[in-house]
Amino acid sequence: MQYRIQIAEKAIKYLNKVPEPYISTIKSKIDGLINFSGSMPNIKALQGEFKGFYRLRVGDYRVLFEVINETIIVIDVFPRGNGY
Repeated sequence: MQYRIQIAEKAIKYLNKVPEPYISTIKSKIDGLINFSGSMPNIKALQGEFKGFYRLRVGDYRVLFEVINETIIVIDVFPRGNGY
């Protein structure tokens, strides 16, 4: 199953501030979510108040997303240690 990817405005604004080469890596990892499965490397299902969301680890950055039907919505991108 292939998913459709949507990126929220908040995530786009942050991505525009990320320097190279990180931006290319983050974008390629987001593009790789098209073939998302729950047991992919560097992806963790969150718990507690963030239950239903997932975290994708990309080096020193994190991508917060959720899966709704056949769509992956990237909610936020932030540096490690910030967010949630």
